[in-house]
Parts: sequence; structure tokens; C-alpha cells
Amino acid sequence: MTETRPSTPSSARADVLPFAGVGLAAVVAGGLIAAAIAHAPTQPLVWLVAYLVLVVGVAQAALGIGQHRLADHRLTTTQLWTEFVLYNLGNAAVIVGTLLDLPLLVDGGGVLLVVALVGFLRGSRGRRTDGTLRWLYRILIVLLLISVPVGLLLAHLRAG
Repeated sequence: MTETRPSTPSSARADVLPFAGVGLAAVVAGGLIAAAIAHAPTQPLVWLVAYLVLVVGVAQAALGIGQHRLADHRLTTTQLWTEFVLYNLGNAAVIVGTLLDLPLLVDGGGVLLVVALVGFLRGSRGRRTDGTLRWLYRILIVLLLISVPVGLLLAHLRAG
């Protein structure tokens, strides 16, 4: 269901802030972890930094902002929070599962990420003519969707 109220600057902030806020926090966390491990980096921690910055940080901010810009209607609060929770729970499961070598937890996180990404794709549908932005947004989603099974496969190969 969509809400018919017009989008205002404050509603735009409410729609985008959770995604952009957690995205920024993840980038900062990744930078802090990178600084802390610079003297003795390990493969899992370097992976964690990259994942936090790229997937949890930059991609999440881009997904939230892009969806808001591309949708021709204001999305419901339920839809926005569902995407937010699924995306972040999925990422948390992938991170914990990868660091603790629990591939089934990584699988569960991957499923949550796919569901969230489908939601982002559906939420960005509209009649707006933002052609380049729409294609960049879709390319981001496709790249993330491709990375999920690749990550799941790598998690199982590493564990097996």
C-alpha cells in the first residue's frame, strides 16, 4: 500500500535517514577498525572492513536515497522499516556467520538480503524519467544480488 500524502523535506529525511545514518556509521566503523588493525591485519578483519564500508555503508545509503528519489509515490512506513530491518539483520547474520565460520547463518543472512533487495527494487518503481539514476540503481541491486550466492558459496567452501 502507498500513502498519498505529498513528500516534504521532513518526510524525505524520515524516509532516508535510517539508511543513510546506518550507512555512514558503518563507513566510520570500517575506518576505525581499519585503523585499529593496520599494524597486524588478518584476512577476516580486512574482509569485515570492506564489507562494512561497501555493503553495509555505501550500498545501504545508496539504496535508501535512490529508492526515495526514484519512487513516484511516498512509500509506507511499514515498507521502509521492513527493508531497513531485513537489510541490516541480513548483514549482521552474514558478518557474524562469516567471522564465526557458521555458513548456515551466512545463508540465512543471504536470504534476508535478497528479500530486502527485492523490496528496494519494488519500492523504486515509478514513472519518473530519471533514466541514468534508475539504471545505476538497478545495476547496484543486480551487483548485490550476484554477490549473495557468491558469498554463500565462499562461506561453504571455507567451512568445508
